[in-house]
Amino acid sequence: MKLKSLTLLCLFIIPGISVSASAAEEVVKTIYSCNDNKTMEVVYVNTTGGNSYAIINQVNEMIPMRLMKMASGANYEAISQDYTYKLYTKGKTADLVEGNDKPVLSNCLSGN
Repeated sequence: MKLKSLTLLCLFIIPGISVSASAAEEVVKTIYSCNDNKTMEVVYVNTTGGNSYAIINQVNEMIPMRLMKMASGANYEAISQDYTYKLYTKGKTADLVEGNDKPVLSNCLSGN
């Protein structure tokens, strides 16, 4: 139920996505295990229009991110200019950084 609520909330806060059942082609929640026994939960949203988003929970806030153009991996940046977070992913690995790539959560590995 929480994932459905989170998905609906994300559809409201991500610009350019209409709120309908057909808007989200794929919604996937991934839990990463990171350095220092920390975890990072990410909800990935891939729309039928070809747009990809990630939503992270950081500083007790949900932060929507959009896909950045990169040569390899799927990399995301915060949509709001209030945040400088970037999420670098490749395969089952992820790193969350802020500002000039200052590590926030490093060497994260997904279990799925």
